[in-house]
Amino acid sequence: MLENALFYIFSALIVGCALAMVVSRNLVRSALFMAATFLGMALIFLLLHAEYLAVVQIMVYVGAISILFVFGIMLTKHDRVEDTNGFNRYALAAAVVGLGVFALLARAVVVSSAALLRAAAGAAAAGASAVEAAGAVATGSGSATAVAAAAVAGAAATGAAQSPVASPAAWNSAAAISGVMLGPLALPLEASALLLLAALVGAIVMGKGTRKNR
Repeated sequence: MLENALFYIFSALIVGCALAMVVSRNLVRSALFMAATFLGMALIFLLLHAEYLAVVQIMVYVGAISILFVFGIMLTKHDRVEDTNGFNRYALAAAVVGLGVFALLARAVVVSSAALLRAAAGAAAAGASAVEAAGAVATGSGSATAVAAAAVAGAAATGAAQSPVASPAAWNSAAAISGVMLGPLALPLEASALLLLAALVGAIVMGKGTRKNR
């Protein structure tokens, strides 16, 4: 009950800070709201017992990406900071794209939740079958078929219990996550690093300004 209440509180915090980041006319305040959004995501990871991801979220996004945005704002020249994030003609298109992305994410959450519920129901049914078959064998009323069914159901229940869904510690380790990041996701990781470097260099160039023609 407490985890559910905290989840809704943190979710409201994330949505509110994200909306404030978009509608704020001050870039510095938008960056601060973005950092608060990232912090709320770290709290969600803590509720999911993903402590490693929560620490990475705080160190990388709250402590690095947000600071990068703040440096970019500081290195670029603005006459008035109070009105540096004004609305433009692309607001409607951005709203449509945002709603589309939200719909896709909501569908993915619903589909994955249904799959997890089906897997949990299958594991529970397999465990119940194993218990019934084992009881029949113990009382001597079970046949060879019941023994085989007990073995199969027991193996299924054991496999479900050892799956990552039933054991968060199996996938919440630095070794497992680093194996994925430095394996199949190595190229996107390096591409994002190059993108951040290009953004930093662009902010420095814009901050220095263009030289006057001699």
